[in-house]
Amino acid sequence: MEYYQLNHSNLIDYLQSLPAVQQRFSSFDNLDVKEINDGNMNFAFVVTNKQDPNQSVFVKQAPPYIKVMGEQWPLTRQRMTAEINALHYQSSVCPEMVPEVYYQSEALSVVIMQNLSKHAILRTELIQARYLPRLAEDLSTFLAETLFYSSGFALSSGDKKAMVSKSCNQDMCQITEDFVFTYPFEHHEMNDYNPALPQSVIDSIQKNPTVRAQVAEMKYIFMNKPEALLHGDLHTGSVMVNEQQTFVIDPEFSFAGPMGFDIGALIANLYINYFSHAHRKSAESVNYSQWLLETIDQLWYKFEEKFLCLWSEHELKQEQTFMGKDLSGDSHQTFRQVFMQQLLNESLGFAACKIIRRILGVAKVADFMQFEDNTLRAKLETQALKMATTILVNRQSFKNIADVNKLAGVISSETVFNV
Repeated sequence: MEYYQLNHSNLIDYLQSLPAVQQRFSSFDNLDVKEINDGNMNFAFVVTNKQDPNQSVFVKQAPPYIKVMGEQWPLTRQRMTAEINALHYQSSVCPEMVPEVYYQSEALSVVIMQNLSKHAILRTELIQARYLPRLAEDLSTFLAETLFYSSGFALSSGDKKAMVSKSCNQDMCQITEDFVFTYPFEHHEMNDYNPALPQSVIDSIQKNPTVRAQVAEMKYIFMNKPEALLHGDLHTGSVMVNEQQTFVIDPEFSFAGPMGFDIGALIANLYINYFSHAHRKSAESVNYSQWLLETIDQLWYKFEEKFLCLWSEHELKQEQTFMGKDLSGDSHQTFRQVFMQQLLNESLGFAACKIIRRILGVAKVADFMQFEDNTLRAKLETQALKMATTILVNRQSFKNIADVNKLAGVISSETVFNV
């Protein structure tokens, strides 16, 4: 089928032509089409039966350009193929946390899936200080299962190489290389700075050889370490939640990369949200800030526990180990400890880069942008930047996530701001 753009005029006819979608609606005579304008890359619609709101689908289509930029910013539609492949993989290993896909077309770069109308975007819920009791449990499960089962610990050498080859997503990786690891650190014309953020703070990152060298190291790892099939953009805007369920969405940046990139991206966004709350004196804010740190702590430790459990169970089932025979009896355990420590350190490095890009780069987040007072926002951004540069430069010295949380607590309490 030749590619064409779906819109309000032709979408219902298109859906009606698909047998996989026909069963989702009792009638196509009373459908409401609502375009979702939150995303930057793609077109998205929610289609609902007006007579029965439970009959609804979410439609996402990738145009051959960046949607918010227009046709003058061309971008291949390969990102939708990557998303489709990632959704199928994630559904196979962690189906309870991935929306059900009803239909997909690489020719039209379309995916039609479950509409998560009873869920809210995680970032919005965190900004509003909502407690989510399942968050650490669910996200640690998603990370452990998706990262382990696509790694060389679970796949044969041949299958792992085939996965890496299939998951190439060059255009989206280039965007990450530019907008996460390069532009924010070189005073690029696309960067967007808070006018109240002191130039000295910006210079302390962009003109600091030690920081720049560490960022370059993280960029190199990102480009050259295909450990597992990543989500590739796992921030709090890519998670839908309510108190009972968690769903991970939008894996259009998916590729075979370093495990710590997904973990670090999620941790970074949780720390950003932490600093948006921790400056307030109220008991409610103090309690919620503490809950955020506890969530980060539990996210890492539950992930580590589940990943190691999957690793052990897989080797017992296969009756062979990744490293071969253990002649001393301690070699397997030693290797696993070394691996998990390195993974923590890389996750912290990626988290730092993600925090910095959200402040110095072009893609801002509502956690900080909600504050209309630029001076207040600059103070919070300065705290987050200090946190990021400290863990980036010293990431090898952190032996556990609890010490990172202590650092966040110290930095956030250095100066208390009233709002």
